[in-house]
Amino acid sequence: MKKVLSFSWIVFLLFSNFCYAKESVNLGQLVITPSRIEESLGETYRKVEVITKKDIEESGAKDVSEVLSTLPSVSMTNYGGLGALKTIRMRGAIPSQVLILRDGIPINSPRDGEVDLSTIPLDNIERIEVMPGAASSLYGSQAMGGTVNIITKNPPTSGQKTEAVSRFGSFRTFIETLSHGARVGKFGYIVSGGYESSEGFRANSAFNSKDFNSKFDYKLNDYNTIVASCGFYKNRAGSPGLITAPDNDDIQVQLKNYIDLSWDSRLDEKTGLYARVYNDYDRLEFSENSAGSMFDIPLNKAIHTTKVKGLDLRFNKELFEFYQLIGGYNYVQNLNDSTSSAKHNYNVNAAYLENQFNISDKAKLSLSGRIDDYSNFGTEFNPSVSFLYNLWQDAKIHTSVAKSFRAPTFNDLYWPDEGWAKGNPDVKPEKGINYELGFDTKINKYFSTGLTYYRNDFSDLINWAPDINDIWQPQNVSRAIINGVELVNKFYPFDNFEAGINYTFLSARDKKTNKYLIYQPKNKMDFSLKYKEFHGFDFELVGNWTGQRFHDSANTIKVKPYFLLNFNVTKKIKENYTVFFSIDNLLNKEYQIVEYYPTPGLSVNGGIKVEF
Repeated sequence: MKKVLSFSWIVFLLFSNFCYAKESVNLGQLVITPSRIEESLGETYRKVEVITKKDIEESGAKDVSEVLSTLPSVSMTNYGGLGALKTIRMRGAIPSQVLILRDGIPINSPRDGEVDLSTIPLDNIERIEVMPGAASSLYGSQAMGGTVNIITKNPPTSGQKTEAVSRFGSFRTFIETLSHGARVGKFGYIVSGGYESSEGFRANSAFNSKDFNSKFDYKLNDYNTIVASCGFYKNRAGSPGLITAPDNDDIQVQLKNYIDLSWDSRLDEKTGLYARVYNDYDRLEFSENSAGSMFDIPLNKAIHTTKVKGLDLRFNKELFEFYQLIGGYNYVQNLNDSTSSAKHNYNVNAAYLENQFNISDKAKLSLSGRIDDYSNFGTEFNPSVSFLYNLWQDAKIHTSVAKSFRAPTFNDLYWPDEGWAKGNPDVKPEKGINYELGFDTKINKYFSTGLTYYRNDFSDLINWAPDINDIWQPQNVSRAIINGVELVNKFYPFDNFEAGINYTFLSARDKKTNKYLIYQPKNKMDFSLKYKEFHGFDFELVGNWTGQRFHDSANTIKVKPYFLLNFNVTKKIKENYTVFFSIDNLLNKEYQIVEYYPTPGLSVNGGIKVEF
């Protein structure tokens, strides 16, 4: 019966794919993730989802994970409420196999390979570009399942602008942000800051954070711009643990800061040069406190510090009307200082090259490759081929074949011998071969649709398992075969109303055991209904259904499916004032995204935004 119901859903969605859709973003919008240079979204070789600043504001999201969670083939690892650890899985890839960028700079931690999305402030984001599939041919390690590029705000093009947002809600949650930017002649700047606090929805889940970000640019002339940016983020969060073994006195503190300087030059209309240097710092502190201690003295404190220093050079040249060359060089130095894995460092030298061919008015071809030379384990070469064919106006086929890899982390290589576990300096990079075939069309002004099939063959997957002496060590012992289908539909039957429905089918299995990979839902469905400008109100209803997942590799512990429904409404009172209100988990469902870690029930929040 379940198979019949699943098949019926797929048939319905395939049919709706050609009957109910509309393009949600402007295809003329410029994006940079697919090739590292600006290009029209409608002309990219790869599938790219764009989430704008307006989309983020209208969603009522409180962190980046909520913004990304309704995208096709995206599922979150979520350990609780505001400030809890949240990471992304995409197309069957685990969090350390999904590359997260800030303005094109990789920010995955070299310590464990992941990014906690709850630590990325929303107040500094202009848009988010999400490119599913492999991208190691341009970006190197970790771009196995997808790439998420978080584009930060730029200074205004003219005049000045200030925004202040105040939000409050359930669990005594307060979120305050302020940003100001201006341009004076050739000089522009923008600064923003935010504060968040919450008492949490369970014992020891209180959270508070503060952040500050700034960006300055100076236009030397129409063809040369210098940009400097910097920022910091700090939080303090309770770590309540599993509901089966709660811990009411563990605390986690995280501090991040970054600085980068870039020069963007256009020698002529067909030639560009770009150079950037950057430094990222991340300090994570975890304390196990003695319960009831008068002085709150930690019984055990672990401190993990990483530093990443990098150089990025890029050159692009349109040599002929039908051919463009994009090339670059990256240098990265990764340093780790941890009470667990001690002090270690390694360097990466990398060069990449992309060749873009306009074969005809309808056909485009991209051939790219990248060589990464690691000081600690050797060289990796990852090529890719992408092809785009416009069948007719507003209808295209896109396909790609690409190799990808993920370098071992500091934890994989250098975890100290603790008697029961130790790192393995001989562990090799994980490898992937990725295939993709998609079709997108805008049938008329009311409907648009997209259908994409993908396959990932992952090998040499790093798995921590006991050796013959019963000591846990990472080994390259696993392989996985991942097949998936994404259906994306938009429907715009009349003015000011938009409906969307996405469905993802995912089969992610261990090739040796044929068991499903953990926390990879076989079925996922998202829908949204938006009605705008109804007596000045904008309404949005968003639903997400995530199917059954497995908590263990033996597939014996099942994580129950869940359905979430969220509601958002905004109203512009005057030209400079907007009020908003949202309800999360409208049906007050009890659910767990990670087994044994509860999530909040029905919660409400509202606030006001002032612009001047």
